[in-house]
Amino acid sequence: MSTQMTAFLKQSRKKGDIALRQVPLPMPGPGQVLIRTEAVGLCGSDIHAVNSHAGYEWLPERVVLGHEAVGIIHAVGPDVSSTRIGERVVPLAIDGCLNCSVCAGGTPQLCSQRDCLGLSFDGALADFFVLDAGRTVTIDNELSSSMAALVEPTGVAVHAVRQLGENLQGQRIIVSGPGPVGLLCGLFAEELGADVELVGPLEGSQTRLDFASQLGFATVRGHEGIEGTRNGRPIDAWIEASGAAVVLETAITLVRRGGTIVIPGLFGVLPHLDVNQLVRSEARLQGTYGYTRGDYGAATELLLGNQERLASMVTEFPMESVLAAVEATEQTTVIKAVVVADWTTTRRRL
Repeated sequence: MSTQMTAFLKQSRKKGDIALRQVPLPMPGPGQVLIRTEAVGLCGSDIHAVNSHAGYEWLPERVVLGHEAVGIIHAVGPDVSSTRIGERVVPLAIDGCLNCSVCAGGTPQLCSQRDCLGLSFDGALADFFVLDAGRTVTIDNELSSSMAALVEPTGVAVHAVRQLGENLQGQRIIVSGPGPVGLLCGLFAEELGADVELVGPLEGSQTRLDFASQLGFATVRGHEGIEGTRNGRPIDAWIEASGAAVVLETAITLVRRGGTIVIPGLFGVLPHLDVNQLVRSEARLQGTYGYTRGDYGAATELLLGNQERLASMVTEFPMESVLAAVEATEQTTVIKAVVVADWTTTRRRL
């Protein structure tokens, strides 16, 4: 086995300093596994890291990117059973220290010592990556490579929607931001019984809103369209996945009294919130971050049940075209870019 591998690096903290390079093959330490990468999705966090945006100053000087991943355990370190070799897994990309009261309470994603694969330490956009064995979750072989790489962002969506409860029968829910997380939020809310509408801007989201329509969602385009939602049934809940300050500001004025606004996305420009409106309407503003291990189970079931419906959401790129995948993600010319390893051809298509 070669001692070198191909990896996609953020080479320094300089904006855009990225490259596909040959690097030493990592070896698993005590309690760790070496995973052969099958597929990796790209998301907004990767783009923020690539561009050294505010809030990403904590990244290491040099790091392999990639956290939405699936792969096969290729080797194990000390204290890990060799029976795990060959197991297909997805990583819990975000995890806590597992020793504090926050982690013990079942919310390790909120731990003050939490870290993230592909941001805090070397990630999965490489031929192989190393991870603590306890941060892996076995994944169904029936999922294609690209669908399995969506377990992590689907976990984010599941965790967000669960802030509204497990039975959303008959509720009217608006999801703003028809990107992958917004679309997956809409899909899970629909599974729980909600009537879902997807909202996006007039410019730059036609492909995503068209795909939302293909999934069967009602769609709303532009700010005038958002304002038009006043004329329908009361809005029970709003999931703000666009990261657009003006949309959140508007959502507060539109959700019904006693309704809930869930925010799974981060904002480049902080919104100016009408707190008096929140008080007078007794609306709930709920932030949501990451996921728990339990969210992965529901995420996997959601993907298994909708694999054919979601297949066209993904655009696959080979590893040698990872720079093109980054550009397509940044320019939103694709809904979801997934980098797929050459050796996984048997799982690439349904």
